[in-house]
Amino acid sequence: MTYVILSVAVLALLAVACLPVLRRLPHRPLVLTGLVLLALTVVFDNIIVGLEIVAYDEDLISGVTMPIAPLEDLAYAIGAVLLVPTLWESLGGRTASATEAP
Repeated sequence: MTYVILSVAVLALLAVACLPVLRRLPHRPLVLTGLVLLALTVVFDNIIVGLEIVAYDEDLISGVTMPIAPLEDLAYAIGAVLLVPTLWESLGGRTASATEAP
């Protein structure tokens, strides 16, 4: 199994599970968070791959890089944008009564 197949499968499962909750949330913070996480992922993944802290089996990656790290690494950031707000909302998040001063 390649990283692309694994990434697509996991993101598809996360999307199916998370979209009902995410639809109720404001979209702008999710999009901005996603853009920031994607930018940080591109920068720091290239650093850690370039410094050879992390290596990938060439047979398992797509070959598309950004410029050093494989494109598949962006799946982690996308997954986090889907999963973290969903878990926050599902587990209670911050309620209106918690933000009010006593």
